[in-house]
Amino acid sequence: MLSTRSWSLVTYLVVLIALGSGCSPTAPQSESISNKALDLSIAYLGDDWIVEANQGETLVVVPSDPERLGTLEFVVGQEESGTNLVSALDSHRKEIERRPDGAYSGAQELTGPMGTAFYSRGRFTGADGTVEETRLLSIHPRSSRIVEMVYLYPAGDDSSRRVGELIELFAEVE
Repeated sequence: MLSTRSWSLVTYLVVLIALGSGCSPTAPQSESISNKALDLSIAYLGDDWIVEANQGETLVVVPSDPERLGTLEFVVGQEESGTNLVSALDSHRKEIERRPDGAYSGAQELTGPMGTAFYSRGRFTGADGTVEETRLLSIHPRSSRIVEMVYLYPAGDDSSRRVGELIELFAEVE
């Protein structure tokens, strides 16, 4: 049986041989992202997103393609008993309808790694034209709080790609 010192020597030699032969470990395509204050992680960010801000209770990602404008912010509500996603959807509808030219598009129920979730969409006039806001709401994986993924982007004729991107990223939230 090899001693601890022998294992260390073997490991050292293997690393030296690998470095000398031009082999190097493969870097992951994208690192996981964690935010301690929100108690959330994204297991795999993917190539479509980059982190714009991750400090304190702020976690914002943006599309990696500079031609695709938009921001996706993660918002975690306060701890509450009887967390109610349907009530949060109604609040989102009212918020959209109060904005200039606000038009609520509706909501859809989903099932994901954090259980039942909903996405909710609406459009309104912003400073730079018509904006679409899609929110994905779910229950926090470790507490009785609502997690909202708030995605704002210039409105287009077909938002299915944006909604799909949001849902794919939701599958990576832990």
